[in-house]
Amino acid sequence: LQDTENHVTTTLLMASRYRKDNRLLPSGFEKAAPYEDIAVRGGAREDEDFQGGGDEIQYIVNVGSAEGPFTVTVEMLYQSIGYRWAENLRTYDAPEIDRFIGYYDAVPNQPVVIAHSTVEIGG
Repeated sequence: LQDTENHVTTTLLMASRYRKDNRLLPSGFEKAAPYEDIAVRGGAREDEDFQGGGDEIQYIVNVGSAEGPFTVTVEMLYQSIGYRWAENLRTYDAPEIDRFIGYYDAVPNQPVVIAHSTVEIGG
């Protein structure tokens, strides 16, 4: 989401439009399907490889004069509540928010590895 000044926001009352949809879509989900309440929004709509069941991300790493081979390890993490989103709530004063923050602080908000891969490249 973004606000009226095009800044990223996680506060629904400050949001004026979608910026980019970062959900991973369920396998088989057709992002062009006419379901307005669950439609893909923002830049993700034009992202050709952002499809049901996955997305492709390309990283380009400048290794300078270093010689391979290189071992690349990636992990996909799931976190039920993003740290920044929860921390932003601390600035508001309401019983419901205080209760939520109490629950949030009572347990570690650690991401869970849901997929990982290692590959050796170059050299």
